[in-house]
Amino acid sequence: MKRFTYLLMGSAMVLAACERAAAPSAPASEAAPVAAMPMAKPETPAAVQAVDVNDVQTRAAAFRAAWGAAPPVVYRPKGTEAAEVQTYNKAKLVPVAPALYALITEGQGGEGHVNAGSLAIHYLKPTANGFERVGAWPAFLITGTFGNPPQWSIRQDLTPSPTLVAEAGGTWQGYSCSWAHVIELTPERPVTRIDQVSTGYSDGGARLDGEEVTGFEGQILAGEKGRTIRVRYSGDRKAVVTYAKVGAAYDPVDPPELPGC
Repeated sequence: MKRFTYLLMGSAMVLAACERAAAPSAPASEAAPVAAMPMAKPETPAAVQAVDVNDVQTRAAAFRAAWGAAPPVVYRPKGTEAAEVQTYNKAKLVPVAPALYALITEGQGGEGHVNAGSLAIHYLKPTANGFERVGAWPAFLITGTFGNPPQWSIRQDLTPSPTLVAEAGGTWQGYSCSWAHVIELTPERPVTRIDQVSTGYSDGGARLDGEEVTGFEGQILAGEKGRTIRVRYSGDRKAVVTYAKVGAAYDPVDPPELPGC
């Protein structure tokens, strides 16, 4: 009887072993790894969005994403003469909103007094491999003399979104003038809030020795963000002018009479 029991047990063990061998193997996704290798952590959105705007390679990648080529890029705005061709080379990155940056590129025009420079604006979204262009406004602002691009800065105190303030100027027959353009970098697109506001004047180059010289300077000041912007004049013209928002633009309220070029 014991021998028969042993035979049954042995047969059952053999049968079980055969069933295990015949059973299909588990899919790779379900199988436990024998010796799991450490895997790189997936890139998180925060890691993708971390952009060093001062890094040279980062700016180079942004330029290529914006223009489709490395600098310099030659561009002629539609409807302009050949003398107004702009050459874009120098650019800076500006944060606009979370995961959104503006590339401001300076354009050099012709060498004549009548030739203007320019600023181009591109909106870029950071990706795992660099940047993706989401908006393009080449030659957004054309102004200045001798082909020089306007001097510009970014301010946070004027409008709800970052503000690009671009200033240019020149001298004509001894009369020198400067002016500024106020552009809000909204998340949707750049919007010109003040197209041109006088920021300086002097007739010193047109006066003879001993003659009285007239001059003034204008400084753009914060007002009620999203509603007003102020300009304070000092020198031979003293005034504080309020620009109030009307539609998309800011218009002056009771502006003083100012000499110009």
